[in-house]
Amino acid sequence: MAEKLLTEKSLQAAKPNPHRDRYLADGGGLYARVLAARAGTGKRIVFQWRYKLNGRTRYFHCGTWPHASLAEARRRRDDARRLRDQGIDPVGEKERLEAERRAREQAEALEKTVRGLFEDWHRRYLAAKRKDGGALVRQFMEADVLPYIGELKARDVRRAQVVEVVDRIADRGAKRKANAVLSLLKQLFAWALARGVVETDPTQGLKREHAGGRESPRERNLTFDEIAELARKLPDANVPERVQAAIWLLLATGARVGELVKARWSEFDLDAETWTIPAERSKNGKPHLIHLSAFALDWLRRLRELSPGTLLFEGRKSNEPLSEKWIGKCLRDRQRATPLRGRSRNSGALVLAGGEWRVHDLRRTMASRMGDLGIAPHVIEKCLNHALEGLLRVYQHQEYLPERKAAFERWGQELARLATGQAAPPNVLVLRRRAQA
Repeated sequence: MAEKLLTEKSLQAAKPNPHRDRYLADGGGLYARVLAARAGTGKRIVFQWRYKLNGRTRYFHCGTWPHASLAEARRRRDDARRLRDQGIDPVGEKERLEAERRAREQAEALEKTVRGLFEDWHRRYLAAKRKDGGALVRQFMEADVLPYIGELKARDVRRAQVVEVVDRIADRGAKRKANAVLSLLKQLFAWALARGVVETDPTQGLKREHAGGRESPRERNLTFDEIAELARKLPDANVPERVQAAIWLLLATGARVGELVKARWSEFDLDAETWTIPAERSKNGKPHLIHLSAFALDWLRRLRELSPGTLLFEGRKSNEPLSEKWIGKCLRDRQRATPLRGRSRNSGALVLAGGEWRVHDLRRTMASRMGDLGIAPHVIEKCLNHALEGLLRVYQHQEYLPERKAAFERWGQELARLATGQAAPPNVLVLRRRAQA
C-alpha cells in the first residue's frame, strides 16, 4: 500500500467539517483525523495509526498536529508497527510504560525531602503566584526551617518536629515570624498532601496559639510634637542625607518603604507634581497616584542631586535599589541604649518622647495626623491606596482626586511648619509659597 500521501501543506489547507470528523489517509494505516469544528477551539488534527492484532482493530495515538509534525507521527507509527510485528500490542505497551512512570514518580515523591518539596513548591507555585517570586518565603525557610528539618523525608515529618521549629523562633522573641513560618509550613504541606507527596499533614491542628500567639497590631505613630522633635534631632544624629530624604518623603507621601526605595525617576512628573506607583510594585496590584506637596517636591529635588541615575535610592550597584533593611538599621542604631560594634556611635540620638519608632510607623503617622487635621477618613484611605470598606466599597467607586490633592497639600504645609519649627497660630492655616523649579 502506498504511504506518505499527505504533506504539511495539505494539513495546513485541511478544513474541519462543522458536523463530523474527517479522516485524511497517509497510507500504511496512518490517518490525520481532522476533528469537527467547535466554537472557539480552532482547527485540531490528531494522528492515529489503525492496525489489527489477534483479529481486533486497534487505534494508536501518534501525536497532535502541529505540536507533532507529520514526520514525527510517521516515526511513532513505525515504532508501534515494529512492536505489533513482534506480537506486542502498542496500545497496551504504552499504557504499561505510563503506569510505570506514574509509579516511579510516586515513589520518588515519597522519598522527597522537605528541602526538595520546598523547591518543587517554589518552582511550580511561589515563583508564579507571589509578586516577589517567592523570595521572602525562601528567606524564611532557609533561615528557620530547612537547616533543621530540610533533610528529613517529607512523609516522615511529625507534628512535634514542626512545633520544635516554630518554638525555636518564638523563644528568641520573634513571635510574629513564628506565626508566619507556621502559616508557610501549613501551606507547604497542604500542597504536598494534594499532590500525594505526603499521606498526612503534620501541621494539622496547629494554630497561632501554638506558635507566636495572637498578634497585637502595631499602633505606634509619631505625634505632631514628635515630628518636630525628629526634625530638630536629625541634623546632629549623623543620618545619611539619603535616609533623611527617605524619612521625610515617607511622611509626606504615605508610601510603603519598599514602594519608595525601589522607585524610579521615570515614575515622577515633577511638572504635574505627581508620582505614579506602578501596579507591579503596589501591595494591592493597582497603580496608585500620589500628589506631591511643595514639601515633598523640595526633598525630591535634593534627592535628585544625590541620585542622578534611574533610581531614587541606588544601592551598591547602580542598577539595584537600596536595601530597605539598611534604612531600618540606620534608625534603630540611633535609638539603642548602647551602640553595636562596627555600627553608628550615635546611639540614642533619635529617641523620641513617645519611645521607640520604626520606619514603617511613618505611613501610620501620616494617616493619623491627616485625621487630626480634619481630613475625611475615606480620603485618607484613598491617599494610602486602600480599598474602602463596607457599603462604601459597594457604592463608592470614585477616586476623590481633588480631595486627595488638597489633603496632600494640607499635610505638606503642616510638615513644612513642623520641620522648620514654626508655631501654628490658632485657627490659622499656615500657607507656604511653592518653590520654583
